[in-house]
Amino acid sequence: MKFIRVLAVIAAAVSLGACAVPHKQGSITTLEHAGEHAKIVLMPVDVELSEVQASGQLEPKADWTESAQQFLVAGLHGENQAQGLSLLNYDDKAAPTELRDRLNQIQKLHGAVGKAILIHQYVQQLQLPTKKGQFDWTLGPSVQALHEQSGADYALFVYIRDSYTSAGRVAVQILAAIAHVSLQGGQQLGFVSLVDLKTGNIVWYNLLARNTGDLRTADAAKEVAKTLLTGFPK
Repeated sequence: MKFIRVLAVIAAAVSLGACAVPHKQGSITTLEHAGEHAKIVLMPVDVELSEVQASGQLEPKADWTESAQQFLVAGLHGENQAQGLSLLNYDDKAAPTELRDRLNQIQKLHGAVGKAILIHQYVQQLQLPTKKGQFDWTLGPSVQALHEQSGADYALFVYIRDSYTSAGRVAVQILAAIAHVSLQGGQQLGFVSLVDLKTGNIVWYNLLARNTGDLRTADAAKEVAKTLLTGFPK
């Protein structure tokens, strides 16, 4: 089952349940740290915005994506201040080339593990027997390099695929509705993960799956950031 299809099924279920907030999973409710606040490093956000064409195909929009990345990071820092967290941007320019390459691999690994969590924790028919009743996922010891470089206790990873309905798609939807056929429009789909940099374990995870939301403006991105960090460990 393709990941986008799985996300679409979950988004539809969320919509039918009249629930627009993410569903949280995790193994902790309190952050562990040595100082006054836990130090959390925000990894480069993995965000892509697209437009749903009349055919239903997604057309990536580079300009939307670039703006959305900046708006979302600003929104996350604003929510960080509101919650009294200690969130710092990861500075990949300060890292040696070898570590930057490792970071790229860690980002890809998070995307893969995050999708596996979504599929096997949220789709009942696909739940793994060994995972039922517990949240036990990890990125492995490779993330310890981030702890050594940044001194952070945790890393926050964000993955979002956001799509918006084009005028052509709206026209097709209207024609389909006349024929009593429902066609999917834009969706906001993704997840956020908090990783313990000493163990590599994903200790908190939030799913975002809904048919509303926007990342194309600063104010709307603030709402997305707040939704992502709802229920964040303190």
